[in-house]
Amino acid sequence: MAITFLQKMSGRSRPEESSRGEETPATPEITGEDALISSKTSDKFYFWTRPGTSKEEKKLVQKLDLAILTFCCLTFFAKDLDRNNISNAYISGMKEDLGLYGNELNWMTTWFQIGYIVGQIPSQILLTKISPRWYLPAAEFFWAFFVLFIYKCQTAQQIYAIRFCVGFIEAASWPGLHFMIGTWYRNHEINKRSGIFTASGIAATMFSGYIQAGIYQTIDGHLGIRGWRWLFIIDFLITCPMVIIGLIIIPNPLYEKNTWWMTEKERQMCMKRLEADNRKPLGRFDRSLFKRVLGRWHFWILVTWFTLMYFVYQAPTTSTMALWLKAEKYSVPDANNLPTVYSAISIIFMLVSGTYNDWRGSQVESVVLICITQIISEALLVAWNLGKPAIFFAFYIAGTIQSLFPIIVSWTHKVCSGDAEERAIVIGALNSIGLAQGTWWNQVFVPTVEAPRFYRGYRAGLAASLALSAWLPVVMWFTRRQERQEKHLIVGTQVVEGSGHDTERDRTSLEKGGVAANLTDKGDESKIAV
Repeated sequence: MAITFLQKMSGRSRPEESSRGEETPATPEITGEDALISSKTSDKFYFWTRPGTSKEEKKLVQKLDLAILTFCCLTFFAKDLDRNNISNAYISGMKEDLGLYGNELNWMTTWFQIGYIVGQIPSQILLTKISPRWYLPAAEFFWAFFVLFIYKCQTAQQIYAIRFCVGFIEAASWPGLHFMIGTWYRNHEINKRSGIFTASGIAATMFSGYIQAGIYQTIDGHLGIRGWRWLFIIDFLITCPMVIIGLIIIPNPLYEKNTWWMTEKERQMCMKRLEADNRKPLGRFDRSLFKRVLGRWHFWILVTWFTLMYFVYQAPTTSTMALWLKAEKYSVPDANNLPTVYSAISIIFMLVSGTYNDWRGSQVESVVLICITQIISEALLVAWNLGKPAIFFAFYIAGTIQSLFPIIVSWTHKVCSGDAEERAIVIGALNSIGLAQGTWWNQVFVPTVEAPRFYRGYRAGLAASLALSAWLPVVMWFTRRQERQEKHLIVGTQVVEGSGHDTERDRTSLEKGGVAANLTDKGDESKIAV
């Protein structure tokens, strides 16, 4: 049905399209079609499409949503379903069946994260060399089989090994899908869509609890297989169709060749849309890439920001809440279902903040609100002896921290818009380095044996929340400095271009004034990468 809809919307045989001359894909010419690319015309609130957007551009964005956003959400749903299934399986019989009475759950998470961390940047590099249309479905295929193998495990050590492999292959998912979103959407569209994409993973957290509760009550022991093992079989069955879907709907690289569900006119429009936000295509991938990545502020400031967020994210989570519910003698279905409210709050806040951020063109207000809720949550859990309603409240409002994931990635797309390779590496580094820091933090401050109180974990989380709040002004200062540099560079370039018809004396006057020299000497320093 989706394929038919895309074909219907393609409209390849329209006379007006075929009558136009062919354009060079990498360097589209400026034509009357530029009028089809929307620019901000008012501050009127909008939910999905900015006021002033042409019918042609709306139609194009709908097709992008149907293909790219659909695949991103479906595949990320399956990934997070598996990630949360470990915790749900642990409290639903795995612990007793395999005799896991130490920190085995922490180590299952840690081995997954090690594989995930190791695979991130290499995967992003491969994604700049191999078409996502082939690379991402291939990763789905191998990932599904490794997840299936978990149901046969009889020891914690076997699970450790498979979880490492699952994490290594899954490294292609989160940063790769975010990079693909940033490659096709404009700045005022990314916040909302990154939020929807991330929310699909959080929805998996909710459904994992519901699925495990349903399995425990219905098919536990069916065919001689315990309920927690069925969870991984079902995850495998959910993932398999994603491989076929990805091969069909993931678009070819924009600047290389057309995609079956997109007309040539629409492909040219995509390029012009990205040009409007200074979003550059893939370019140089050589030794200079490391200088470009490490020599600019984006890597250092944004990775630190993401790392602080990961520190806060380690506790409280749905996992720590589930352990508290188990200690409080709640039933297995309740221990699986009650933490889903945390996830529901995450989804709601993420969608609302994403819509607001796209409309306002700023994420600052949302970040401030997230920091405030995290400080309150951690402070309540540090106090602890406040009664169950206060603890439930603290766990639930902590869900807003997950909204910071798409916000930071959207911020990265915007400030790294001039260098596609740098943008890919920085997005991969955000997750790999941030997760690496979160891994040791989780082992040191949030060990399973300290559940449900996590005395050190919540105090460390409170300190991290305060540091996260203090880092926002730093990010804002660097971002605004970059914006000023870009504005001055554009003004300087316009002055030089405008002098093309001046007399030789005027040109000499400009050069003596230092304009041309300043642009030549400092152009590379002011240039911002995508």
